Amino acid sequence: MSRTTVLRRTRTVAVASLIAAAAFSLTACGGGESDSDTKGGSASATASGTSGGSGGSGGSSGDSGEGIDAKAGSASGGSSSASRCTTGHLEAAWSNFEGGPDMTYDRQQTARVVLKNTGSSDCAMVGFPGVQLQTEHGETWDLRRTDDKPKPVRVAAGGRVTVDITFLASTRDDDKKFAPDQVVITSPNDRRNISLDWPYGGALLDQSGATHPGTFVGPVSTPE
Repeated sequence: MSRTTVLRRTRTVAVASLIAAAAFSLTACGGGESDSDTKGGSASATASGTSGGSGGSGGSSGDSGEGIDAKAGSASGGSSSASRCTTGHLEAAWSNFEGGPDMTYDRQQTARVVLKNTGSSDCAMVGFPGVQLQTEHGETWDLRRTDDKPKPVRVAAGGRVTVDITFLASTRDDDKKFAPDQVVITSPNDRRNISLDWPYGGALLDQSGATHPGTFVGPVSTPE
């Protein structure tokens, strides 16, 4: 075999290796899928205190119907070396953000959930929680996500982060209605969940099958 042939084969192998390495790097660094519109992506949640599946019920619940100040506690943005926040060390409650929703209002409004780190050390999270609405008759609605770009959040022991659920209340008799009874929340990158009672009464405009619903969930974020 000539020296020219050996060099050509060596270069070919090197180029192939570089292409393979680049492809692997893109796969490992890629973020989760998201739709291009504001109401993109689907989020699912399962029953409180369980793992796997979608649309389950039962289990232990977090604080229900008790408004708390979303600004209490401590959380900070930016990357963190802290361990991932898990549902087993999180407590959920409804915030008194803007006094709470008015179910007779016919425009978009926000119901805010506060997640408190009940562990003894800092933890970190990033992304969208799974949020599933459930009626007392067993109907479920897995909320879509916004196209907001999630930011890493470091949560101190005893600190809090917030999750905003934007929704449209049903205010007309001829609306298709979805009356939440429970809201099941799964923290990002976790399988266990927390169940909260829906404390505001009324019903939502049922757009569970819509491509661009007016009801959706945002990423976890630091309290404003």
